[in-house]
Amino acid sequence: RKSRQTRPLLPSYDTIMTDHTTSKSTYANQGKLARLPLPSLEETLDRFLTTVSPLLTPQEKDTCIAEVDNFRHTDGPKLQQLLMEYDQQGKSEGTLGSFVEEFWSDAYLAPDSSVVMNLNPFFVLEDGPDNNRSKDQCGRAASLTFSAIKFASSLKKEAIVPDEFRGRPLCMDQFRALFGASRVPKIGERDAVEVDPESSHVVVLQNNQMYFFQALGEDGSVCVNEQDILEILAAIK
Repeated sequence: RKSRQTRPLLPSYDTIMTDHTTSKSTYANQGKLARLPLPSLEETLDRFLTTVSPLLTPQEKDTCIAEVDNFRHTDGPKLQQLLMEYDQQGKSEGTLGSFVEEFWSDAYLAPDSSVVMNLNPFFVLEDGPDNNRSKDQCGRAASLTFSAIKFASSLKKEAIVPDEFRGRPLCMDQFRALFGASRVPKIGERDAVEVDPESSHVVVLQNNQMYFFQALGEDGSVCVNEQDILEILAAIK
């Protein structure tokens, strides 16, 4: 789900998925997901050359091929063996879902550069289907916030149906940090993502002032409606 490939490096999705059963509980299929296969050193290096070749001049390409060939016969096999042991240890201890998991997190949490400018995706909302509401900032915000609160409530109750692709279950683990989560900066190490399972409020930022209101009850149920949120936002504005 994280990249598009013109030529698959790994076996196809259909061949690595073995358990086709699904459950209505959000995270019930996590233990049934197949692990991401670890490609061989040869596959990785061949794929690397195929990927970078269009970006290189003929001279640069010759240099790159020579460096890759040197790596193939020196450090490559040792590092491949360490990666295989790392993957096997994560599997046996149940600490890693795949061999790329920690490296993927490091790509986001280790750099000290601006997250907003360099790492975070962004999106632009289209106008809402209700022309009257879409022209009103508070009305549109209330509608979006109410929808998000209902989704957060369903996640707390694990009532969201697991994602599927062609009938096969997909990983839902990242949904655990969708709400009530914060990136906590660390000194001398990668930052951490902390999730508060008891989080139940919404924060509103207006003119450099923060306001909050209760959105979920103790049992995770929604305790405000869209009109309540509209009145709160209007009062803050």
